Amino acid sequence: MRPLGLGAALVLALVVVVVSATRLGVSQGPGPDNFEHWLRFIQPSPEEHAWEAIGWRNELGPAMEEARRLGRPILLWTMDGHPLACT
Repeated sequence: MRPLGLGAALVLALVVVVVSATRLGVSQGPGPDNFEHWLRFIQPSPEEHAWEAIGWRNELGPAMEEARRLGRPILLWTMDGHPLACT
């Protein structure tokens, strides 16, 4: 399966928002009369902010020492290029 391109991903995201809004009873897109509803709709929930409570480390050496001491695994996140693929 091929990964989605940026354009296809944006179209898919728009479809998800429109379908979700229709199911919530909002019949139109954002506008002056329903701005507050859409603002609440797009804000992340507390559950979606849970990753911020993780004690992330930004140096591999100390993270390895801590993981070894606590018997925990390490998630090593690396990247090359712009995070939005705009290279």
